[in-house]
Amino acid sequence: MRSVYLLLAVMIFAISTYAQPKERVSSERPVPAAMTIPADDCRTPVTLSHYLSAHTTSQREFVRQLYSWIVWIISYDVTNMYKPDYYKDTLDAANKTLATKAGVCQGYANLYYLTCKEAGIPVQLIGGYTKTQGRIDNASHAWVAVRLDTTWYMTDPTWGAGVVNNNKFLRKPVESYYLVSPAAFIRTHMPFDPLWQLLDHPVRNEEFRDNNWAAAAGRGVYNYKDSVAAYNNMGDDLLKYRLVVSRIEGAGITNQMISHELMYFKNLVRFIEDNRKVAAQNRQIDDFNTSSSKYNRAVNLFNDFVQYKNNQFRPAKSDQEIKDMVAAISKKLAESRNGLAGLDRNEPALKRNIAELEESLAGLEKRVVEEQAFVEKYVKTGKLFRKSLFYKTTWMGIPLN
Repeated sequence: MRSVYLLLAVMIFAISTYAQPKERVSSERPVPAAMTIPADDCRTPVTLSHYLSAHTTSQREFVRQLYSWIVWIISYDVTNMYKPDYYKDTLDAANKTLATKAGVCQGYANLYYLTCKEAGIPVQLIGGYTKTQGRIDNASHAWVAVRLDTTWYMTDPTWGAGVVNNNKFLRKPVESYYLVSPAAFIRTHMPFDPLWQLLDHPVRNEEFRDNNWAAAAGRGVYNYKDSVAAYNNMGDDLLKYRLVVSRIEGAGITNQMISHELMYFKNLVRFIEDNRKVAAQNRQIDDFNTSSSKYNRAVNLFNDFVQYKNNQFRPAKSDQEIKDMVAAISKKLAESRNGLAGLDRNEPALKRNIAELEESLAGLEKRVVEEQAFVEKYVKTGKLFRKSLFYKTTWMGIPLN
């Protein structure tokens, strides 16, 4: 029997750029300077989180000190702000930001997100786009939402740390982007997935663009709390991302940044679908190979039996042992056939192999039935006459035994 193997490579293409904080005039007083954290305790989000947990008395104080530390210590990484592949993943973004004390929006947001998550604080990393002075910015952005007690708040440590002017970062730590209500935050920050507006009346993309805040209030209430709980408890990633695609499409596609995000999640859905298809195919192939292996084992047992029979059942075995030899062959054939029962006979990679194996099974099953009949006759025959069963006796061409 031939073994069939299937390999599928799927590429996901995600296009991202990083929004940089805009120059803005502010009369705000700066946030309090951050607590001093030893270098060994801010090597990773885990160590940073453990230090803050040990030196704060509540989740609210934890996020307060975390925000303060980030906006005072982390500088905006002007050098890498136009490199969409600078970070490999969420953890890499956080670690690079800690190592260099610089980051773009994903570095700031991922560091905040992972540090809170390690402390068990409900937190969500959010991707979207922004608006300054009433106009849409030309790059995507990242920020976080945290839940304290039962209330969700938005925080943008990137914008809270300062501004970029003439390709230079100017540190201007402010409170404007710390623990802001979703209703106020939506005026400048638009999530790609409308779920993460965390609003009873989500805003559509064209309404955000046109500063049309009245339209959303006229629509029905969206129970975002239940939706967030369902999202976080959803064990099926495929269903989760299909719903993300549906929500993004439902909110309207008004700019290229949304299109890129939508394409990313569509590719992610396709990737999962394709991988599940391959996994299902491979399970079928594994099941087929198991059946094939059991058939091959039956063939070996059958050959052993035939050789033993050709030796006229010498060396001697008990009648039960001889019967068991044939029964073992029959059992392996049944296991092989049962393994084929659940296979998809329309699967191109297996169709021919299944047909070949079923043909082989049928042939060997027929021979086993014949040998079972011989053994039954053998054990019912007196011992003095058994030897004659191994010879074909005929009269005028008609078998007599």
